[in-house]
Amino acid sequence: MSTPPDRDHVTLFKGAADNPYFEVYFNAQLVERAERVRSEIHAVDLRPDRDVTLHVEIYNPTAPVPLIVTPGGMGECDGFRNFAINVAAAAPDCRVIIWDRRNMGRSEVAFGSEPLAIEEAEDLHTLIGRLGVAPAACYGMSAGARSNMILADRHPEDLSAIVIAPLTGGPIAGRQLSEEYYLKYLLDETLTSMEALAKTPLWAAYLQRNDPARQQRFLAQDVTAFLAAMRRSGEHLESYQHKTALGMTDEQLAALALPTLILHHGDETDVLHPIPHSRAATTLFHDARFGIAVTLQDILDDLLPFVRRHTPAIEGAN
Repeated sequence: MSTPPDRDHVTLFKGAADNPYFEVYFNAQLVERAERVRSEIHAVDLRPDRDVTLHVEIYNPTAPVPLIVTPGGMGECDGFRNFAINVAAAAPDCRVIIWDRRNMGRSEVAFGSEPLAIEEAEDLHTLIGRLGVAPAACYGMSAGARSNMILADRHPEDLSAIVIAPLTGGPIAGRQLSEEYYLKYLLDETLTSMEALAKTPLWAAYLQRNDPARQQRFLAQDVTAFLAAMRRSGEHLESYQHKTALGMTDEQLAALALPTLILHHGDETDVLHPIPHSRAATTLFHDARFGIAVTLQDILDDLLPFVRRHTPAIEGAN
């Protein structure tokens, strides 16, 4: 595997670039047909339902079959855009929607009152309604799949099917990711203001890519609310370390009736996305299939027939 220059990008947790899916997902090389893909970019204000505006990119915007891509990790459209474009290039009938979750990319900062994975799921519920694309297929990568599964549990009517590629689970993932994403901020005694937080690598990059209004919204937040959100979200994630999937109980997985496709890159040394957890989840879902898909073409060969089989066309789409 090559060593991309962006393997230490601030939105990636330590070791993320060693994952076999890295080159398929993150700053992926565009396929030949990619330049023909039409696109739209939107800032979707979810108010009054949700106190946040989300950055949304739509590829093949008039296509009839809705497919939502939720990036993994702390990832954003900038890093995962090319994967969405490659899917859209391979499937002109799919309206591929990729979005920045709150506190990421070019979406607004908003900490809410629930663990952030739940806040993200509720944001996506409202976004699907605003875009008028229900029921949509949802493709989630690791942390993105977690938000999508929570959405499926809370609002199954929003979705036609879910794709998990890959599924995160196990005690190592529970401990490592809860600390890397959230709890590390509680251990830094210098973080006594939003100005101090703005100097950390992740948030400095967030401010750099956003306009003055987004920057001011960030600086106007209460650092106490930020730290409370980090504690709440970290402890929530860590509490699932002995479950099949982070963010969901086994009972919740078993109650999901949506068609589900679980894909894995096949590397048995991936301790954050262990293959046994993917296989176990497959037995819990009512209607699930597990597959090994290593390359972009492997993913497309499994993904596109699955989405087309289960996702109805949007009324009035071209």
